Amino acid sequence: MTALHLFSLDSISMPRSKEKKKRPGLSKVNVERAVQEVLNTNLSIRAAAKQFGIAKSALARHIKNFSSGQNQFVYNPNYQVKKVFNETEESELVNYIKMAAKMHYGLNLANVKKLAYEYAITNKKKYPIQWDEKKKAGDNWLRCFRNRHSASLSLRKPEGTSLARSTSFNKETVAAFFKAYKSALAKGKFEPSRIYNVDETGITTVQQPPKILAPKGVKQIGGMTSAERGVLVTMICWINAAGNTVPPLFVFPWANFKNHMLKGAPVGAIGAANKSGWSNADVFFKYLQHFISHVKPTIEDKVILLLDNHESHVSIPTIDLAKRSGVILVTFHPHTSHRMQPLDVCVYGPFKTYYSSAVSNWMNTPGNAGKPITIYDVAELANTAYLKAFTPSNITKGFQVSGLYPLNSDIFGEQDFLPSNVTDRTDPSLSKASSQIKPLSSNETSVITAAVSPQTMSPSLNVSLSELENQPSSSDITMPPRSSDNSMTKTENTPLTSIGGMTSQNRLPRERERLQEDVKKGKARILTDTPEINEIQKDKEKAMQRKRKLELRKTKKVVKRKLNMEETSSEEDNENEWEVDDDSDNDSSLADLEIDPTSFSLENIQQGDFILVQLKGKKHSGIFVATVISRVDNNDLIIKY
Repeated sequence: MTALHLFSLDSISMPRSKEKKKRPGLSKVNVERAVQEVLNTNLSIRAAAKQFGIAKSALARHIKNFSSGQNQFVYNPNYQVKKVFNETEESELVNYIKMAAKMHYGLNLANVKKLAYEYAITNKKKYPIQWDEKKKAGDNWLRCFRNRHSASLSLRKPEGTSLARSTSFNKETVAAFFKAYKSALAKGKFEPSRIYNVDETGITTVQQPPKILAPKGVKQIGGMTSAERGVLVTMICWINAAGNTVPPLFVFPWANFKNHMLKGAPVGAIGAANKSGWSNADVFFKYLQHFISHVKPTIEDKVILLLDNHESHVSIPTIDLAKRSGVILVTFHPHTSHRMQPLDVCVYGPFKTYYSSAVSNWMNTPGNAGKPITIYDVAELANTAYLKAFTPSNITKGFQVSGLYPLNSDIFGEQDFLPSNVTDRTDPSLSKASSQIKPLSSNETSVITAAVSPQTMSPSLNVSLSELENQPSSSDITMPPRSSDNSMTKTENTPLTSIGGMTSQNRLPRERERLQEDVKKGKARILTDTPEINEIQKDKEKAMQRKRKLELRKTKKVVKRKLNMEETSSEEDNENEWEVDDDSDNDSSLADLEIDPTSFSLENIQQGDFILVQLKGKKHSGIFVATVISRVDNNDLIIKY
């Protein structure tokens, strides 16, 4: 017979909790009261320690260290015993970390530990011996450092910002834009409902899966998407400073647009087609007509339209239509729209988040299991995100933080321009000695140091950053490149040096330099002003001439390759025949024909005329019939054989 044993709950040992036990710290008030009770009332140390919840040995130590000459005991926690850096030095580190993050050269946790280790070595600080093993500060120090400064520092994931954006957003470019913007505002009385912003954004059929709950210990968790790479659909949107919108336009990656592609789209939306899925000049011209039909601007009641310098926006038909209709086009400076364009600042970010959520919900719907998302579903999913993101609060906030409405040209401070300081340098055109500057040799490095350094840091730090980087250590702190020439020397009261500096060691090839010279750089300007229209027209004509010359150069290369025929060793092969394309008109009877170039004038030749062309090589020559395609100038023609 099985015996039944009864156990009391007190006899069962519960498993030990894995949570870390943290001993409560001493209360300043209790310590001071306990010491006063012992000294003034002759209360025993043991009784006072028990009464105020203090360790007997700790209380005895405080009483022993108390000087009889003092009027009153003041408890000062001795946290400084095991601290590596004092408060001033930690303040320097905090300010440096903040400055690095604002300049888009932030330090991750590993970099902070390496910086602290080399900082401690250079300043001859006492630190745990474990730091020498890995050449960096310990995890415990970093955790306590973050806890002490949790009010001012947090772990953030930075948004990828290109070097062009970081350096183009500076005082000069912002001032140039606001100058053009104020000039446009001076042309009339513009209410917030008459100030618009337009921009494009790309949406695809593949979303970024959201975070999910999943089993622990599994290294890889998948999220269902429609394909490896999505199909791009472009959406063009308009908003105004009053918080209103104009129905968007969708550009689908097809040759021809069909109305059923807009199934479930926002009310009033229109569509267009382009094989690449991107917008172009024709698509934007169509959308400008759509905008004018909704807003109904006139020459007497104009509107301001803020947009970037994309080539689809800067076309002569678009500018002419805007000028005739009373639309003033004002462009942002290139690579500054991420801070100055309301759509980019406060609207498109939430829209992308809501769109990814809508796509994920569509994929997880039971009726859609196993179905991929196509471009015919994009408009409906975009509508779900559009209604949530394009709210009056988001739109008006975008105009406010960019200083567009209410107008505030001083909305950006010195901290906002810090990333551009890594390329601050004197304009060579303003320097008389610029012509005397010698080119750098292959072994030299040109360093453009940052103009703004963290001068707000305390001057009590005894080491410069350049010395930290030159310490004999295997660790390498990821920071902006600096000059190999250490011009900074260790002196007393030297703050952390500026973060930044760009080196230019290798020049671009000559061909790339010439190509960059041909590219017309954009700027902040009013496109509908007559001088700007004339300048744009000249730029378009020059670009067309360069394109025609390039086509002519390619045609000459093709003909030259045909003339370079190899000679054979036999006498029969010496009488080479010309190789002509099947569509070329070649008459063998023209071989003996002699052409007198003075018998006709190039000015009389028109497009579509047939001409005889005599091609002469090093050893051979021939006459061909060609068709005139177009005229480059008075002396050059583009022909086809």
